[in-house]
Amino acid sequence: MKLRKQVVLTGEAWAAVQELTAQANEGFKLGHINYSDTINAMVLGAKVNVEALRGKHTNVKRTLKSWASKKEVDLNALIKDLNELRSKSAKRMPSTVGKDGL
Repeated sequence: MKLRKQVVLTGEAWAAVQELTAQANEGFKLGHINYSDTINAMVLGAKVNVEALRGKHTNVKRTLKSWASKKEVDLNALIKDLNELRSKSAKRMPSTVGKDGL
């Protein structure tokens, strides 16, 4: 069964798709490999680190609301989680900051 979905690729992801497709078609005279073929192969062969993916897309406001709604909070665990969240947020921050750091 074929399922058609629309996805948004980053520039880096699209470049990887184009490069792999061109590499697969280079010297291949017996057929043709299109972008869909390449993306399907990439998805099926991918090994994704779920924790890294979750960390990259953690919503800080939602996280804080979740902690605030708990009846009992382990302060040591909370401090550890906040430090991890801060370090992950700091890694993403420079892309939104200007050249002067402002």
